Amino acid sequence: MRFEMIKGLGQRLSLADRDLSLVEIGRIKGRPFEKDHLTEAQLNHHVHVVGASGFGKTVFLSQIVKQQINQGKGLFFIDLKSDIETMTSFANFAVQAGREKDFQNFSLGDHSVSMVYNLLGEGTATQIRDRIMNSLTWSEEYYRNVSSSFLLKALTGMLYLKRTAGMKVHLGTVLKACENGELLKEVFARIPEPETEIRRTVKSAIKFLTDAESLKSLQGLRSQLESIVLSDFGDLVASDREGIDLFETVRDGKLVFLYLDTRRYGETAKAVGRFILQDLKAVSAKIDGEIRKENRKPFSVIIDEFADLAQEDFIGFLDRARSSKMSIVVSHQEISDLERISPEFASRLTGNTASLYAFLQKNPDSAEFVSSVAGTHTVKKQTERYTRSLFLSCSTGETSVRQTEEFVIHPNVVKSLRVGECVVVKKYPRSDAYVVRVDSGE
Repeated sequence: MRFEMIKGLGQRLSLADRDLSLVEIGRIKGRPFEKDHLTEAQLNHHVHVVGASGFGKTVFLSQIVKQQINQGKGLFFIDLKSDIETMTSFANFAVQAGREKDFQNFSLGDHSVSMVYNLLGEGTATQIRDRIMNSLTWSEEYYRNVSSSFLLKALTGMLYLKRTAGMKVHLGTVLKACENGELLKEVFARIPEPETEIRRTVKSAIKFLTDAESLKSLQGLRSQLESIVLSDFGDLVASDREGIDLFETVRDGKLVFLYLDTRRYGETAKAVGRFILQDLKAVSAKIDGEIRKENRKPFSVIIDEFADLAQEDFIGFLDRARSSKMSIVVSHQEISDLERISPEFASRLTGNTASLYAFLQKNPDSAEFVSSVAGTHTVKKQTERYTRSLFLSCSTGETSVRQTEEFVIHPNVVKSLRVGECVVVKKYPRSDAYVVRVDSGE
């Protein structure tokens, strides 16, 4: 009886002392009484996760997802694989935590469980024009500039009617505006005559479309929009229905899971992902502009298979996201994957994330990179002098000691990590590096 009372008291003390803002990761190898965890501040300084498929990366991300849900935090998760196990598991986390009302799902591959999502989000004509241009790909500057100019004019009229008459503006309406002048003529007719500047702008866009060569110059814009709007999932991103509002999601601390399924939809799904990231950046800016610092809620953004969506301007966003209390966790397979963006991108990303979790890296260059991030330390090495006599080597008894720099985490360690093990490198609030065995979370 007495033992049970003491045991119960210990459990209560343990729960009272436990910091519910921590995300527990696992035990540190070589430090038997220490566990690795991520504090709210460390999450807000962003986390970079790399690891070969099947070596524990998904379990690690699941730990963050589950604990953030249980702690009542807001969460935005982007997954490019869209496997049913992940979808079911994360939905169950929300149910078990009693947060079904906060749960929102967007899936390109399964419309039956998906909400709609207006990829254009909210903003001015200039802001939405920039969002579209940055989400699409362009091979020639001339066609990019022509498309950009036309979009600004068309959006000026459509967004005026959205504000004053409730017109629905999404990728579908933008595509219609690019196809011929009929939609813009309707828009022009509904704009009151006193709005002379807006009418003049829309009229210029209509005139542009009447010229065959000008219309042809928008072919690249039209074809990229068509690949999304006319796709299997076009009704999810070009719908008049109300759907996911990312600003509302972040402001109210909701849970949004987006499954883009690049295995089935390839480049089109990646384009949708780029639109979503542009919306995320816009929401971060809106939070900074409209919500006072003391009222901003911590919110985690987790992007799996990040290398397929990454763009150069993402680095600048990391610093701005911190002020809006967005914690960014990016995950992909190999450090070398980031060379697709630019040779310097991996270094810049690492410089703007305070925690690195590296599971097995098979590529020697990737392993070397992880070790270089962990850094070196000074060690003393003792050498002994030998003399050779015939076929024998004999010690002279003379020794020397020299200082040398060695990796804190050797590349061979990174290349030989077991399933569930990862190298952890932290730069905030102080530098440290070690190997962790990630908890299974069961």
